Amino acid sequence: MSNFLGWEKVAKIIKDTLAFNERLNSTQKESVNAILNRIANTGVIIADEVGMGKTRIAVELIHAVKQAGGRTAIIVPTTLGFQWQKELNDREADLAPQHTVNSLWRFMSAWADGDKQEHWDKQSVILLSQNFANWRIGGNSHSSRWALLPEVYAQWRKAKNNRLPNGYNSHEDLKYMDAEYCARRIVEQTYYLSNSDPRKKILYCIIENFEWGVNSFGGDNFSAGSEYRNLLEKTVGLGLGSFDLVVIDEAHKSRGESSSLSRILNEIIIQNDNGRRLAMTATPVELNVEQWQQMLNRIELSESDQQPILKSVDNYAKAVAKLKLYWKVDEQSRLSFQRAARAFENSLKPYLLRRDKRQDPTIQQFHSVSNLPINAYRKHTQVEIKVEELSEQWKQIVCSVEGLSAASIMQDATSKRARLTLANGHGIAAIIDNSAYSSHEDDDDELESDLNNDDSKKLQRAHWWKKQITEVYASGDESLYQHPALLKVISEIENNLMLGQKALVFGKLTKPMRILVNLLNAREMLRRLDKKEFWPQTKVHISDKENDDSEVHAAKFASKQLGLNWSIDEINDRLKRQYEKHANQVDQTKQHLIENIEHSISLLDTRCEQLFKAFKKSVEQACSEEHAVLTFMTRAIYELSDSSDFNLTSEEVAQGFIDLMGAVTAENEGDADGDGQLDEKEASKLWPCIEARVKEEYEHVRGGMARLMYGNTSAASRRMLQLGFNRKNSFPYVLVAQSVVGREGLNLHQACRFVYLLHPEWNPGVVEQQIGRVDRLGSRWEKEFYEQQDQGGELPFIEIKQVIFKGTYDEYNWQVLHARWDQLRSQLHGVVIPISERDDAFSHYYDELCSAAPDFTP
Repeated sequence: MSNFLGWEKVAKIIKDTLAFNERLNSTQKESVNAILNRIANTGVIIADEVGMGKTRIAVELIHAVKQAGGRTAIIVPTTLGFQWQKELNDREADLAPQHTVNSLWRFMSAWADGDKQEHWDKQSVILLSQNFANWRIGGNSHSSRWALLPEVYAQWRKAKNNRLPNGYNSHEDLKYMDAEYCARRIVEQTYYLSNSDPRKKILYCIIENFEWGVNSFGGDNFSAGSEYRNLLEKTVGLGLGSFDLVVIDEAHKSRGESSSLSRILNEIIIQNDNGRRLAMTATPVELNVEQWQQMLNRIELSESDQQPILKSVDNYAKAVAKLKLYWKVDEQSRLSFQRAARAFENSLKPYLLRRDKRQDPTIQQFHSVSNLPINAYRKHTQVEIKVEELSEQWKQIVCSVEGLSAASIMQDATSKRARLTLANGHGIAAIIDNSAYSSHEDDDDELESDLNNDDSKKLQRAHWWKKQITEVYASGDESLYQHPALLKVISEIENNLMLGQKALVFGKLTKPMRILVNLLNAREMLRRLDKKEFWPQTKVHISDKENDDSEVHAAKFASKQLGLNWSIDEINDRLKRQYEKHANQVDQTKQHLIENIEHSISLLDTRCEQLFKAFKKSVEQACSEEHAVLTFMTRAIYELSDSSDFNLTSEEVAQGFIDLMGAVTAENEGDADGDGQLDEKEASKLWPCIEARVKEEYEHVRGGMARLMYGNTSAASRRMLQLGFNRKNSFPYVLVAQSVVGREGLNLHQACRFVYLLHPEWNPGVVEQQIGRVDRLGSRWEKEFYEQQDQGGELPFIEIKQVIFKGTYDEYNWQVLHARWDQLRSQLHGVVIPISERDDAFSHYYDELCSAAPDFTP
C-alpha cells in the first residue's frame, strides 16, 4: 500500500510556499502551477526551450511528492546524474540519492551488506540511467547477472510452502548472497499485498511464467528479447519498488521500443495506480510530426485520447507547408493556417507546457531596444569555404574526389566517404592512409599493369583518381593539417580570442576535431613563445599510435603558417627555458597552499572541510617522491582561477579548492553510510580517488588553450573542462566537443556566446541542443547585453557559425537541415515563416501569422 497522500496534498505543499520560493522565477512558478492543474488527471510534457530551467521545475514537484509520502524515479542520460544530484540537494539536503543506478551491478550492490543499508524500495528518490537496461547477458555470463529471477521464485515457494524448490541447495549458480537478500526483500514486501496492487500482479506474472528446472538456468536464457529477460526486468522493477512520479529527462531520446529507455519505462518501472509521468525535453519533435505520438506514449496517454491530437498535428503540418508557399498571395492559406494552429494548440495544451525565449525578460528587452524580431538575438552566419579560393593542391583534390565519385558511381565505401566527408577531410585521409599500405610504393608501370588486367574500367578509373589524391599529400594527418575548412575555422576562432571571446565547437568526427585542437594549441604556443610569454608546456609531445595525438605535425605546420620556421628542437628549447621559470613559481606557491586555505577555512562547508583535512593529512604523510600531488593541486587551483598570475588572496585560494572539489567529485560521492555527510573516515577513503583524478588531469604538462571532449573523456575531466570553460580567463578558451557527448546537460554559457558547427547534422533538435549549451539563463550574452545598455557600444548576439564547404555534399546537408529546422520552429518556436522572408510590403501578414502560431506557455 502506497504512503502517498495524493496530488491534492502535493498541490497544497507547493502552493503554500510558492510565492516565497526564491529558487524559481515568475515563469517557472507559472509552469509549476500549470503542472499542478494537470497532473492529477494526466501525464505532462515540459517542452521548455533549452536553458529555461526545466530541471528546477521538476525538482520542485519531486520535493513535494516526497513531502507527501510519495516516491519518484528520475530517468536521466548517464552523464547528467551528477547535475541532477546537485539540483536535488540544492533544493533540500539529502533529497538526492547517493548513486545513479546505471548497471545491474549497481542495482545489486544495495544488498551487498544484507539488511545493513537502505534498499532501493525504501528510498524516496531514485536516479536511473537511461542505459540501465542495456544488460549484456550470454552463455558465459556469471550467474550474479541473472540469479535474481530464480531466487525470487525460490523465495516465493518458501513463503508459500515453507520449503525451497527441489535442488535449490545444490545449485551452484544460486550461491550468490546479494541475489538471495534481494529476492527475500522482494517477496517479503510483496507477498501480503492486496491482489490489486501492481507489484502483486507482477509477482504473480513472474511466478506463473518462470519454470524451475534444468533449462531455467544459464545466461543463454536471459539474452535480449527472451522471455526470461523480460521476467528479469520485471523482477528488478520489484526490487526498485513502485513509484508515484516518474520523471523522464531528455525524453526525446531512444524512441525505439527495444531501446533501454523504452524497456525501463515499459517493463521495469512500476507505477502506483495514481502514478504520473513527467516528460522533459526541449525537442519533443525533431524530424517529423509523427514523433508526437512517441512523446504522448511516454506520458501514457491512451490511444483514444491521442487520435484527435494526432489528427490536428497532421492538419497543422499540412497547413504550414501550404502557407510557406502562398502566404503572401493566398488569403485562404492564411485563414486555413490560423484555424489549424488553434486546433493544434487546443488539442495539445492539456498535456504540453512550453516556455520559449519569447517569454525571457532579457530577450524581450533586446527585442524592444534593437527593433529586431524577437528571435534575432541569435545571429546565424556562414563560415564559407569556396572552391575558387582554394590553393592549387586543394582544387586538385576537390576535382579528384568528384572524378572518383563519378568513376565509381559511389559503389565502394571509400569513394562514398571521400565525397560525403570532403568538407572535413575524413574520407580523403582514409584514402591516403590506405595507399600507404598498398600501392603507394608501386611504380607507375606496375600500377598501370594491374589496372589493365582488371575487367572493370570503372575500377581502373577509380584507382587513377585515388592516385591523384595520394600524390598531393603523403599522409592522412598532414592532409588534414592543411584542410581549408579547418584553417578557415581556426582563423575565425582566433579572431574571437583576440576580442576576449571563447568559442564552443561541435563536430562528429574525432580525427579532424583532434587536429583542430592540436593546431589551435600549437599556433597559440608559438605566438606566446615568440612574445616571450608563458605557455604551460615543457616540450612538443610525441604520442603513441593508439591515441593518434602527436603534436609534432601541428607544431611543424603552425610554424610554417605563422612564418616562424622553427625546428622542433628550437621549439623544445624555448619551451624548456620558459617553463623552468614557471616551475619555480609553482614550487614557491605550493609551500603556502595549505596555509592559505587554512586562513580562509570558514568558507569551506562541512564536506569540503573534511576533504581539505584529508588532503593535508595526505601531504603530511607522503614520502618525498609523492609530493608531486601538492604540485598538481597547486596547478589545478591556480589554473582554474580567473587570475593570470600567482597573486591570489587566501579567500581566492580557498574558493579555488571548493570549486576543484565540486568538479572532481560527485555530489554525494564517498558518503558510504548515506547520512548526507562526509565524515573524516569517509573523506580519507575518498581522497586517493580525488588525487588520482587531479593527477590524471594535470600530470601531463601540456597547453590546454583548446581542449577536446569526446566519448573517452572521463566524467571528472568533463566537469573540470566545464568549470574552466565557464571562467572568462581560465583554460580552455576553445572547447571542441563531440556532438553526442557535449550537446545535452552541460552548462557552458557563463563565459561563451560563440558556437561553431563544424560538421553538419541531419537533426535540427540536435543543433538546438548544441546551441542551448550557451543560450541559457545567466549567460555571457545576457551579461554583455546589460553591460551594453549601461555603457553603450554594439549590441551583442549569440553567434552561431555554420562551417560550409561550398559546392560539396556538405552544402546540400545544410540545406536539408535548415528545411527541417524551419519545420521545428513552426511547431514549437512560433516562427512559421523564416525571418528572412519578412519585408516591408508584407510585414503585416508576417506579424499576423506569427501571432497566430501555437503558443503553449503556461
